[in-house]
Amino acid sequence: MMLKQSFQSILYRSHVNRTLISSVVISSLLAFSPISSASQEVSELNDDDRPRLVSIDWTHTETLLALGVTPIAVAQIPDYNSWVKSPQIPSTVADVGLRTQPNLERIHELKPDKILLSPMFSTLETQLSKIAPVTTIGLYRSGDVDWSALETVTRKLAKVSEKQSQAEVLIQKANAEMGRLGTQLPNNVPAMLMVQFMDTNHVRVFGDNSLYKASVNKIGLESAWKAQTNAWGYSLVGVDQLIGVKGQIVIISPMPAGTEESLKANQFWQYIVKESGYPALQVPAVWSFGAIPSATRFARFIVSELNQGGVL
Repeated sequence: MMLKQSFQSILYRSHVNRTLISSVVISSLLAFSPISSASQEVSELNDDDRPRLVSIDWTHTETLLALGVTPIAVAQIPDYNSWVKSPQIPSTVADVGLRTQPNLERIHELKPDKILLSPMFSTLETQLSKIAPVTTIGLYRSGDVDWSALETVTRKLAKVSEKQSQAEVLIQKANAEMGRLGTQLPNNVPAMLMVQFMDTNHVRVFGDNSLYKASVNKIGLESAWKAQTNAWGYSLVGVDQLIGVKGQIVIISPMPAGTEESLKANQFWQYIVKESGYPALQVPAVWSFGAIPSATRFARFIVSELNQGGVL
């Protein structure tokens, strides 16, 4: 009987040892396996992306992306790609529909930690706050928009997204780039008359409180439009109101369908351009209500076009 128990004990210890050895070997293999590596990367990515943010306003979206933050969802991705363009939204980001009427059910499914709003969409706060805490961060309608205001909104968004150090790097790089762009301007550049066509006969003209003015001011240029502007930094006027305004006309894309072709054959428009004193220039789309990413991008286009002279 004793011999039998001893033999069973030996067998049990042998089984345990084999199990322990196998566990150690398997653990060691997994530590170097692609599955383990991928899992670790996903874990690190999830940690880095915290908090989980939903961004309704494109100004917030472009700034978050520039800070290295990928929101879990944003509004109107196709239109962002047309009007803002850069920074590009990763394909992993969900589209929650219209900025003015986002898909509440979809947002709820995504389980965000915070939802970001601008004052423009403040009417959404009551509904959205039932899903997650809402943080409202404004830029336009909050006073004169200049370069310092762009820096302030960047820091506010960085605080919400826990990217304060990245904000300082972004601001420092933007200031350095704008300084370099200022040195690349041709001599004797006139004031900028910055317009965006609504149709062939009507334009938004940007002046005080606009991103475009903040951008050109930063590189040492002035705005030619001195008339009063609205909270968004523009005046909506007929093109005839541009007659007599001396300055470099800058047309900001996109243009309504058929407008560009119409202007090339429009004698009245050609007269306005002639009276301005300079050939008109056209630049690619830049979000007119953006922040630092849009401001630096606009300045790059301005400097490039002034040096190349793309006439319209």
